Amino acid sequence: MRLLRKLYFFLRSKIAIAWSKLLPASYNKFTLSNTKKHTYTPEAGLTKPLNECRVALITSAGVHLKTDPPFHVETLEGDPSIRIIPADAAVEDLSVTHIYYDTKHAKADISIVFPLEQLQELATAGTIGSLSNLNIGVNGGTLNHTPHEVETAPMVARMMKEEGVDIALLTPG
Repeated sequence: MRLLRKLYFFLRSKIAIAWSKLLPASYNKFTLSNTKKHTYTPEAGLTKPLNECRVALITSAGVHLKTDPPFHVETLEGDPSIRIIPADAAVEDLSVTHIYYDTKHAKADISIVFPLEQLQELATAGTIGSLSNLNIGVNGGTLNHTPHEVETAPMVARMMKEEGVDIALLTPG
């Protein structure tokens, strides 16, 4: 039974990736049909110069430390949990677990979905005030987005506020 489950999710991943490449308009229409359209524009301006701001990364690309458990992708419900990536993490210590995009490029160069190294350089150069120790990886590969909206996003927002994050850069997966 376990082997059949693994095969099912392996095939599901390959089909989703092929669909996105071969029929992008159809794939985009489907994926956008699973998102909520908001009619408001939240406003948040910086109250201090960039070189005094604490910056954090948040990605739905399934990024996590290699020492963390991978995201549970073998479920129809998805995995609404988070992985925290510290500011001083080395890129070679990061990995990606996701089934709805081809992760080979992200695994070859993690900065295309999680530009941590570039932000580390900006912090060292004084361009940004500091890089937060609260950088978040989530797995956006889920059709049931309710747990992300109801539990994960508010929890991450509270954590960012407590950490004193001024800017959160969001990168999709």
